[in-house]
Amino acid sequence: MSAHSEARLLASEIAKNRTILKGLYEELSEALLQDLPKLGRSQRAAIMVAGIVESYYTCAETVFLRISQFFENNLRPDRWHTDLLDHMTLEVSEVRPRVISSDTFSDLSELMRFRHFKRYYFSLAYDWERLDAIVHRLQRVHPNLDTELQDFELLARDL
Repeated sequence: MSAHSEARLLASEIAKNRTILKGLYEELSEALLQDLPKLGRSQRAAIMVAGIVESYYTCAETVFLRISQFFENNLRPDRWHTDLLDHMTLEVSEVRPRVISSDTFSDLSELMRFRHFKRYYFSLAYDWERLDAIVHRLQRVHPNLDTELQDFELLARDL
């Protein structure tokens, strides 16, 4: 496969994952508007909201991994999640521009930490105050992340 074809494949993967991120964002919005009033701020509702947040970050991370593999593929095995997100803020001279802004990085860092907590500490006792803060981060980051990924997708199509 030619470099141009591989770049177009990367652009298509970014587009696909942007669609998934949008769907997860909309699912979260619907859950907050329709399901949460019915369930109340129960643990069952918290598990639902936390699961959507976890899936959202995992999808974003998947996009970043594809970009990293295409351009550099140089992540330390012991801290690749953190390194991956860090690398997305870097402009790599004569290779690629940065993928995300520092504001997007800050919000995604919180989502990454939350995802880590949810995956490895199997507690069902979610703190709604913390969950509200995480939901607010996701709501704030989504439009910025979508725009930044769209810009990068267009760049990849032109490689």
